[in-house]
Amino acid sequence: MKFKRALCLILAIFCLFGVCVPSDSSLGEYMSASAYTAQAELPAPTNVTASVTDNKAVITWDAVEGADGYRVYKYDRDKKKFVRLKTVAGTKCTVSDLERGKSYFIIAAVEKSGNKYLGGELTKKITVTVSSSESAKSDSTVSTSTSTSSNKATATSKTSGMTSVELAKAMGNGWNLGNTMESVATWLSSGSSATKYETAWGQPVTTKEMMTNLKAAGFDSVRIPVAWSNMMDSNYNISDNYFKHVDEIVGYVLDNDMYCIINIHWDGGWWDGFYSSDEDERNAAWEKYESMWTQIAKHYKNYSDKLIFESANEELGTSYDTVNEINQTFVDIVRSSGGNNKERFLLIAGYNTDIDKTCDSRFKMPEDTVSDKLLISVHYYTPSVFCIADKSDNSWGYQGSWGTDEDKEQMRENFEKMKKFTDAGYGVVIGEYGVTFCTDGNKQTLKDGTYDFFESVVELSEEYGYCAMLWDCNDWFKRIEGKFRDEELAEIYG
Repeated sequence: MKFKRALCLILAIFCLFGVCVPSDSSLGEYMSASAYTAQAELPAPTNVTASVTDNKAVITWDAVEGADGYRVYKYDRDKKKFVRLKTVAGTKCTVSDLERGKSYFIIAAVEKSGNKYLGGELTKKITVTVSSSESAKSDSTVSTSTSTSSNKATATSKTSGMTSVELAKAMGNGWNLGNTMESVATWLSSGSSATKYETAWGQPVTTKEMMTNLKAAGFDSVRIPVAWSNMMDSNYNISDNYFKHVDEIVGYVLDNDMYCIINIHWDGGWWDGFYSSDEDERNAAWEKYESMWTQIAKHYKNYSDKLIFESANEELGTSYDTVNEINQTFVDIVRSSGGNNKERFLLIAGYNTDIDKTCDSRFKMPEDTVSDKLLISVHYYTPSVFCIADKSDNSWGYQGSWGTDEDKEQMRENFEKMKKFTDAGYGVVIGEYGVTFCTDGNKQTLKDGTYDFFESVVELSEEYGYCAMLWDCNDWFKRIEGKFRDEELAEIYG
């Protein structure tokens, strides 16, 4: 068996670089302290092999009769046990960004039982060795930013020459602080505090503990949608108090060594002014946009480069020429503001963050003064009759379940379309994805296949090197409790 760059697959039970190889008795500890017991009568996969290129391994095995999929576990040296890495439908698993040295894996066939997967017998320990000096790219991702007493993370932390494609991979699983700082509450008085707006749509005040728990739950990046016009005067000056509160939340994210995205989000419909037939309204929209980004860029110009600016949200669409001009203006303003903004990673909103419309040849990525620092943002709520429609009598259709072969192929085809951008050197961020509950009066129930949808997004993102960010308004990760709503969901992200 041949391997590139002197990398090889070996079976081993000895210590490497002073780190103990996991013993056979630890194979089942990812589920409980007791030994692992197969829940399904499925034998362990056989003929497991791997090919390794640079710091990426492709592990394959023979199909197990009766299996609905396969779970892959990786040994976590910090936790001293195997933890679930991913569930795949086929007999192949791609693992990227492996560290130099040995990594250990085990695999089990699974069968579906309701909304859960039951695991069969485990394979023997699989050892993948990466000995190339190019392998440890994850070591260059950045150090934790430091904070002042006001939680204002002003320290620089360089990404050591990472490209935007590499950055998207490093951002891992992402999460949205949904319905929080983007809450628009027109009923509040002009003297209201930032936290009044933050909680206006039913979410709790954000705390550092929430972000610490979120990091522990398996997320590496947080998107913070912000409606800056909540606390802005008639001359488009953003309130210092609003900035201060956003600073605190950004600081919580950066202090937990996570990537952070801030944007200009839905602000009550003023975006329509860009496409108005009235010239004064168009000019006012441009003036507001440019003023907001000029202030934001200046305010955060010395922040860690783990802070990423996003040009807009879903509202950015109606005219391709206008969308392209807005995005170019955004890049020009940020780059001219100095400090770390000269080379900060910038996230460019696609046309209505729609995959097909963004992949249209009329959509153009902005020109930039530096190379490899732009990413592209799209959202994924496809099919909308499943992800968005919440009532069975919805006028434009309803789909109560997801997970057929056709469903999964549709998702793969959509993710494949975005390779147009990674092939051109732009990292891809799925800025939002999610599924609504089925609503019947005051009763809400989980749609069949919701977790399968989430898991498929996570796995395809890993495969294609995208960062996918779960839209969450306290439905999936319970902010106050600091944990997922149930263990099955925790397994997908943990």
